[in-house]
Amino acid sequence: MVAVTRSSIQPSTTAPFPLQQTDWVIVFNARIGYPKSKVATTVAGKETIEKEKARARTAWDDVVTRLLSVGLKFQIRDWGEGRVALFVWCPKSVLSREVYRSRVLDWLNDSGNAALEPPKFIPGQQESDIQLDITPAERLRLVHELLTTPTYEGGAGLTLEESVVGKTSAVGGKYLEAIFAPHDVEFESKWVKSWSKKWILSHQDISGIRDYAGEKVAYYFAFLRYYFLSLAPPAAFGVVTYLLDSDYNPYFGLFMVLWGIIMIAGWNREASRWASEWGTRNYSKLEKIRPEFRPESLTSDPVTGERVPMYPYWKRWITVSGVTLPITVAMAVVFFTVVGTITTSEIYFKQYYDGPLQEVLTFVPTILYAACIPALNSFYISLAHKLNDYENRQTDSDFDSSFTSKLFVFNSLLSFLPLFAVSWFFVPLSDAIGVGLKSRGYIKSADFAVGPDALSARLAYFVLTAQVINTITETVLPMVTRKATNKYKDFKSGKKEGTAKDGEEMFERVIRAEFEQPEYRGYEDYAEMVVQFGYLALFSVAWPLAPVACFVNNFIELRSDAVKMCKTTRRPTPARADNIGPWGRILTLISWLGSITTTSLTTLYRRWNPSLAASVQSSARLPYILLFTLLVEHLYFLFYFVINSTVNSVPHKGVERRRRNEFELKKRYLGDAGIDVGGGRGE
Repeated sequence: MVAVTRSSIQPSTTAPFPLQQTDWVIVFNARIGYPKSKVATTVAGKETIEKEKARARTAWDDVVTRLLSVGLKFQIRDWGEGRVALFVWCPKSVLSREVYRSRVLDWLNDSGNAALEPPKFIPGQQESDIQLDITPAERLRLVHELLTTPTYEGGAGLTLEESVVGKTSAVGGKYLEAIFAPHDVEFESKWVKSWSKKWILSHQDISGIRDYAGEKVAYYFAFLRYYFLSLAPPAAFGVVTYLLDSDYNPYFGLFMVLWGIIMIAGWNREASRWASEWGTRNYSKLEKIRPEFRPESLTSDPVTGERVPMYPYWKRWITVSGVTLPITVAMAVVFFTVVGTITTSEIYFKQYYDGPLQEVLTFVPTILYAACIPALNSFYISLAHKLNDYENRQTDSDFDSSFTSKLFVFNSLLSFLPLFAVSWFFVPLSDAIGVGLKSRGYIKSADFAVGPDALSARLAYFVLTAQVINTITETVLPMVTRKATNKYKDFKSGKKEGTAKDGEEMFERVIRAEFEQPEYRGYEDYAEMVVQFGYLALFSVAWPLAPVACFVNNFIELRSDAVKMCKTTRRPTPARADNIGPWGRILTLISWLGSITTTSLTTLYRRWNPSLAASVQSSARLPYILLFTLLVEHLYFLFYFVINSTVNSVPHKGVERRRRNEFELKKRYLGDAGIDVGGGRGE
């Protein structure tokens, strides 16, 4: 094991600070590269072990040196088995410098902050005299940027990615198991308790999330709140349609198409207002470079003379076109085959098969799903991360955008392919499929047909059952598992550790428990909501109660996601944002596709006659499907242009506040120059 003692650290790093004031925790594991068993250790040999110890010592020295170089202080705790925790705290003098730099950059790039003049920095202040007006999220974000920003941008360059160590200035790699911020348990308990008593979250509630977890997380909850409220009109209309005429009602379908356009346009306006209020407008100009980014060179900017990292665009284009795209297409084919096979077997055993063991064989699709989909999901997410790393994305937003696009391929195939298969293959051709199966001896009788109700039933299953399962698996199950695991550990250890002697010891135990939790993955929450929107935009005409089910689900989702973030995952890493990122473009794409599917489904299944052959009805309606779909799809762009132009023409409060502040600033400058804004030059 690598020997790590306080005596090996410079005195300034162990200057006393209350452990409860820790900003970030870095977990270093010196044994991460060791053989996993005694047999493997024997085979590896003493020389290999010594080399691994030397590499671990070098990694440790690099991490400590980098922390010292940016002025951070830390305390060390030995967690055993080669694992060491560094409790990092940022002094006020260092933090005030970072706050000043951040505010100046915000001002230069017109971020939307109310302060239109650059902030003032007073060098040489004593720690006790420094006053910082920042939120907890801003403090954590600035310190995290110090930890992870590359050295050529003034950071420590810590990374968890082993592949870039040695190729860039980044250090740590595989030896860093985690970098996470401690939860504020007291605040989170009050927060969750407050939310549980409210029907509708207020403006202050969303701002409170931003102050605690950062703009990126706050945007998710702001979107979910907005989306939840926007579901009220389609939910009401859906109930009326279901009671009066639920047979693929064209008026309900048209309403849902228009609702999708209005909802997205309204959200973009809402997001712009939040960006102006939170000061994140144009934030992409200020975004830090990822420590995993591998520049080919540092060159001088021809205009400013600054040294900037360079990576040729054509190389990334070749990587995306020659590697990422073929692999993604290949994986899409695999998903299509697997999901198609599962869907086909389910419909075959439930709708067509009339042989022996029919009740038992209906469970085959469920077994196939449980055996294949989770493994494929895990493999594909890991593959998507590796492809993104190979593409060498420069910023986190660019990385997230590319990753989200890959993730959407899997989610859309898994969620929408079964519904497309039922609506466009199994129902319209049900009689032909039955005749074909009978002629080959797979079934005894073809005297039946699969009607449009099959699509309605499947949509209801996805909207109701699947969302309940998601809530249980992402919130309830992790909490139960965590409690059971803690009790098992206490039982196994016989509670030998006893009661904590002081507050710092108790705090350290809490941190160790948080280390065992998974990272907060915001893309999972976004993916769930985007898929739900897809059900509504693409298929809700088949089941008008879908908006009602989603409305109820999202009321619960707002609270369960808050509980999940506070109780079952590590604290999110605060990050800036000015909207929901690539998910907004995906929503627009789904909305456009919804105009096509809604029109085609309404034309195909409206006034469906069960007594007539399905294939005969489908072929007779095909020309009308093509005509109406083409018409509505073109009208969609007209509606999209008119609605967005109308919404954007109305200024929001953020724009008005910005104009008022600009006027006051100009008025003051003109007044100092002896110019009266109201009427010419002063005396």
